[in-house]
Amino acid sequence: MIDKATAGWGMIALACLIPVILLFALGPAAVDLDRYANFTHVLGQVSGLIGMTLFSITFVLSSRIKAIEDIFGGLDKVYRVHAMTGGLALVLLLFHPLFLVMKFIPQDMKLAAIYLLPSGFWAVDMGMIALAGMILLLVLTFYSRMRYDRWKISHTFLGLVFLFAVLHVFLVRGNASRDEIFTGYYLYASFVSLIGAAGLTYTLIMKSRLVGQAMYRIKSIDRKEDGICDLIITPVYKPITFLAGQFIFLRFYNRQTGRESHPFSIASGSDSKEIRIIIKNLGDFTSNLGGLKVGDRLGVEGPYGRFNSLGKKEDQVWIAAGIGVTPFIGMAEDVHHRKTKGKVDMFYTVSDTKDLISLDFLKKVQKDTPNFTLIPWVTKEKGRLTVDAMMRQINGVLEKDFFICGPDRFKESIKEQLISKGILKKNIFSEEFSFR
Repeated sequence: MIDKATAGWGMIALACLIPVILLFALGPAAVDLDRYANFTHVLGQVSGLIGMTLFSITFVLSSRIKAIEDIFGGLDKVYRVHAMTGGLALVLLLFHPLFLVMKFIPQDMKLAAIYLLPSGFWAVDMGMIALAGMILLLVLTFYSRMRYDRWKISHTFLGLVFLFAVLHVFLVRGNASRDEIFTGYYLYASFVSLIGAAGLTYTLIMKSRLVGQAMYRIKSIDRKEDGICDLIITPVYKPITFLAGQFIFLRFYNRQTGRESHPFSIASGSDSKEIRIIIKNLGDFTSNLGGLKVGDRLGVEGPYGRFNSLGKKEDQVWIAAGIGVTPFIGMAEDVHHRKTKGKVDMFYTVSDTKDLISLDFLKKVQKDTPNFTLIPWVTKEKGRLTVDAMMRQINGVLEKDFFICGPDRFKESIKEQLISKGILKKNIFSEEFSFR
């Protein structure tokens, strides 16, 4: 049986295949492909058609629609697909003009230059602007370390880039292309353009109006000396329901923080009326949270994610590093209330004892729940936490599910170690927050 994620990739592949089929079935592309000029021209058309189709799909993937999250098994995985799709679109769109230019070299260098330099052909100029803008914004996406809020603002300019790409798509059927592409080309181009425009419009304008944003206010703030801000927020309008371990996007209506939304794990038990959020000052947006005060309003979007212990194997191992303990606090609350039958071993690693968060609560869960074992791991005292060290503490690892949350390098290292010990990938669960 094909899983949902495979089916999702299949739908993307089919969307890319459709314009190629139309090109060969309804256009002159299949004629004389043995000739160099025709062959490179067709390659240019194919790369342009598929690239534009993928570019349009990226806007749908970034819309945070729940149905798409369900298909790929979590918002973090959707954003991974989004990044891969955007990167592939860029590569294909880069090859698009290069292949078209190759058919003119070396016979007609002047016409070749039209495709690579600003000229009197509006279609070509629009395409060049779109490609240059896409390169710039995607380079910022993959390689820059600008603040998240500024990066996200710059990312919205992809909508403008898409507009130039659409103008290129509709103007290209003229002197610059010198062919009819395929019968019904405008109809297909309209459909692709509308899909991308719909995804962009939904994300930027219609989402908050159609779905409606839950509104909460800050009930209490507990600021720790180590830069931890512990918030309890309570609903004002349209409270959300969630599972422990999921995450939400918060928009703080406070001048110091700005109104850009950011993802945070929920540290409350499933379907709690109030939501606990634990935030660590990491020097970016979180450094502005000192201005928050009781009574401030927050917009809440979500919940998202598939990082929860429900519906998994009864025997589980939880592995938290640093602030990555946040989702496990809510999951531990569920274990505390529901008295789970399965055995849960929780490893919680920090560099120093003072960095342990909610230690008293987790110890209480251990005291009240015989099947829950907390194993604090302070690296200054015990060294780095490894799977070998964990296996000395627990038995029957092959029959357990593993949940990991913490810094990316830590998660990847633990995953690799688990797999090397024979743990199947399907029994390892983690979630990424590096949506960029």
